[in-house]
Amino acid sequence: MTQSSARLKGAALLSILLIIGVVAAAYLAYRGTVTEAIMPSVSVSVQSDRAGLVMQRGALVKMNGVEIGTVSQVRPSTRGAVIDLRLRGDIARSVPSDVGATIAATTIFGSKMVTLTAPPAPSAVPIADGAVIAASSVTVEVNSVFESLTSVLVASQPEKLNTTLGALSTALNGRGRALGATIEDLDTVLGAVTPLVPTLRRDLRSAAVTSGALGDSAPDLVSTLASLTTTARTITDSTDALGPALTSLTAAATDARTVLAENADGVTATVADLVPTTGLLREYSPEFTCFLQGADIARQAAEKVSGGNGRTMLLNSTVLFGVPAYEYATDLPKVAATGGPRCGALPLLADSDIPAPYVRADTGSNPFRAGLTAPVLDPASIIDFLPGGLAAPSTTR
Repeated sequence: MTQSSARLKGAALLSILLIIGVVAAAYLAYRGTVTEAIMPSVSVSVQSDRAGLVMQRGALVKMNGVEIGTVSQVRPSTRGAVIDLRLRGDIARSVPSDVGATIAATTIFGSKMVTLTAPPAPSAVPIADGAVIAASSVTVEVNSVFESLTSVLVASQPEKLNTTLGALSTALNGRGRALGATIEDLDTVLGAVTPLVPTLRRDLRSAAVTSGALGDSAPDLVSTLASLTTTARTITDSTDALGPALTSLTAAATDARTVLAENADGVTATVADLVPTTGLLREYSPEFTCFLQGADIARQAAEKVSGGNGRTMLLNSTVLFGVPAYEYATDLPKVAATGGPRCGALPLLADSDIPAPYVRADTGSNPFRAGLTAPVLDPASIIDFLPGGLAAPSTTR
């Protein structure tokens, strides 16, 4: 009987110890101590601008809907908040190193949790202990929404907003079709204007430049307007004299219109006949300036030669050799000169340009074809100075 009681006591003690061991193992498994001993956890941090109102230690960390760890600590930092995470070591090996994080709530009023999200092309390197993850977003709390809404309602004054919305509702009542058509027309207009936006932007830049130029010219514009004011006052004071003048001007305009109407064909023909002449003048217009400038310089030199008194003249003259005699066919005039307008050495000839060279053109005759252009101190005969003289044989070209 004593031996049987001892066995029962031993079995009871063993059962109690077994129950305690099972309970302890279950508790340690719940706390993660066993898993921690077998596979150490991985500690990482999440950097966020804020952690949220209901983020606390022990909050869940999930990835793809699976719990992979918990929040071990929430602490402030200079850039916001740092949330320390403890990831299960056996699962952390499948978390990529370039994972992202978001802080969201399970429900509207529920506590926050951390959700890790892998990119479309995750890295093959698993996340390492001590890694820092940047949080992309934090769910806005309901109280923040209410706070913002309260600020809006205080600023907008609900009673006035209600009155405005009521008036707007009354104004739009029964006009839905017209409003829809207006919106469609606006869409058409915007569709036509959109391709012109670059041009509009360029025009606005040009307008800015023009505005700057007008701003710089403001004093001149004000002065011009002041002058126009004086002119307007003068016209107002001369109203009595302007009436007859305008009447005479009207009569003159009527007479001019009558004359032009009677001679319209002649005027048209005259203008048409002037087209070739004006075209030629336009072609040779570049040489007019240098010619007139050269003529003015020659005038100034001539005034010095004449003494500037109109009575005397200082001359240093010479006699030119005679030109070859006229020959039929050879000296027939031709209109075939080319080359366009030219100024030569004009408007001011240097000493090396004197005597000015003769420019030969295809005009049929060359008076200097004998080549006798060099000065001669003792000519052979005075006959050389006569047209067709001995010094100018006609066959020389």
